[in-house]
Order: sequence, then C-alpha cells, then structure tokens
Amino acid sequence: MRKYSRTSKEGFIIITVLMISAMFLSTAVAYAMFARNEMRRITGEEFAAASRAVAVIASREAVNWVALKTTGSDSRHDSLYSGSPIELNYGDYQVYITLTPLDDKIPINGLLLPDGTTMKNEYTYAWNLAWRNLGYSTPPPVLDFISPGDSEPRPGSREEDYFPNKPLSDLSELMRLPEIGAGNLYAGVSADLAIDSYFTVYGNDGININMASPAVIRILDPGIGPDVADAITAYRLENAIQNARDLSNIAGFSSSVATRLNNVINYASNYFFLELRVERAMFERMFDAIIMKDGEKAQIVNWRE
Repeated sequence: MRKYSRTSKEGFIIITVLMISAMFLSTAVAYAMFARNEMRRITGEEFAAASRAVAVIASREAVNWVALKTTGSDSRHDSLYSGSPIELNYGDYQVYITLTPLDDKIPINGLLLPDGTTMKNEYTYAWNLAWRNLGYSTPPPVLDFISPGDSEPRPGSREEDYFPNKPLSDLSELMRLPEIGAGNLYAGVSADLAIDSYFTVYGNDGININMASPAVIRILDPGIGPDVADAITAYRLENAIQNARDLSNIAGFSSSVATRLNNVINYASNYFFLELRVERAMFERMFDAIIMKDGEKAQIVNWRE
C-alpha cells in the first residue's frame, strides 16, 4: 500500500490554499475592473447629459454675441471671429467657443429670382465656371432640382418627379441626383476641390468677400484672375474689407468688375459656424451649430453633436 507522508499532505494543502487564494484574487481583480469600467460608463453618461445642457447654455451666449454685433463687416479681424477660442466656465465645466462667419461661397438657395424660376444673371458666370472646374461639361440639374416656380426643364437639363422643388436644407440632398455622389460632394473626402468648395446652403444675400476662399473669388467674374484674387486675399490679411471703396483700393479690381458684382459681393455674414468644446476633468465632448442672423435677431438653425 502506498503511503503519503505528512510533508506531502501539508504541501498539497498549501498548494490548494494558494490556488483558492489566486482564484479569489483574480475574481476580486476582475470585479474591481468591472466596477471601475461601470463607474466610468455611468460617469461618462452623466457627463454626456450634463455637457449637452452646458453646451446649450453656452450656445445661447454665442447667439447673443452674434445678434449684438453691429459693425458693417464680419472678418477674422473681429475679436469675436478671430479663430481663438473664447473660454466660459460653468462650475466644474469649461466651454471653449469658436465662431466663424459663413456666407463664403455661392449660395445655392439664393441663385433664383423671386419668380422661383429665373437664375440671377450676376451669378451665371460663377455658376458655370464652378461646375467646369469640378469636371462637369454642363452643370447638373441642380436649379431644376430646387426650383419651385416651374415644371419645365431648363435647356440641357431635366425635371424628375422626385425633385423636391424647394430650397436645400443641406448639400447632402444633392446626392439624390445621379450625377452627384458623396465622393465629389465634400472636399477632403476624395478630392481637393469638391462641390462644397464652391457652394453652400448657408447664405442668401451674397458672398462675404472677407471670408471667401481664393478659389471662390477667382470664379466670380472674368475680370478677376489669380493675381486679383491673391491681392484681395493679401489685403484682407491686414484689413477688413468693409465696403466697395476698400475693394477699389485693391490693385486690379476695376470699377467695371465692382459694378457687375454689386449684388454678389457682401462684407458681412448672415450665417455663422459655432463650435463648442465642453471639458470636465478627463472628459471632453464636441458640439457644433449654425447660427442665422436676421437684423438684430439671431437663432440656431442646425445643431450637431
């Protein structure tokens, strides 16, 4: 008969105790990790809800700032629109606000006359050149897509039953047209220049020359070449363009061009991009919105988080 010594029995007991201890320890560690992750999840959810409320409050402040600003131009020379975040504090929360004037591209919803059918003549050159620069031999049927005033297609265009025949709320609606896909809609997705490089739904009353890109400025009129566009860009680095007199001081910008673009060029904006970054301890959350200004009033017309 095989016999076990006392020493071997004690060793077996010790090993068993160690194994049980290790099991309890691993269970305790796993539970602690679960509890910590659950706490982080709950805390994250609390932060998400609280940060949204804080962002809404901060956005109201930004709307008031935009509404109260009364200077005749909107540019990066305004402290409100300099690009440097403005910090607000709400208890343990810090909010960083950045405001950017829009109306910096061709306003798709502002291209038609009040009859809802006829395109404004002063935009014809820019409209056709923009689409040629984007690789289209003729513009896609965007105007028929949005036009509420007729059922007959423009020459070389078409009408379809699914056309909404109303202003766009977002450029993404254009993806309903087979000629336009997501790949050529947004710059930075698959192209350096895309449809949103030239066109916007956030603008109606002209293009803010203080904010328009050189690419947009160059297509506004045949009298504006790359040299004039660069001169405008260089001028506004030092000074806000506040009126036609300022434009006349820019080399190459002739009075005939100024006359043709009288109803195209503006110096202030009706729409503004609002970016909010909410922080507390290790948590951070981003929000953005579009503010529309109408006279002395302003309101948020688009919110995203």
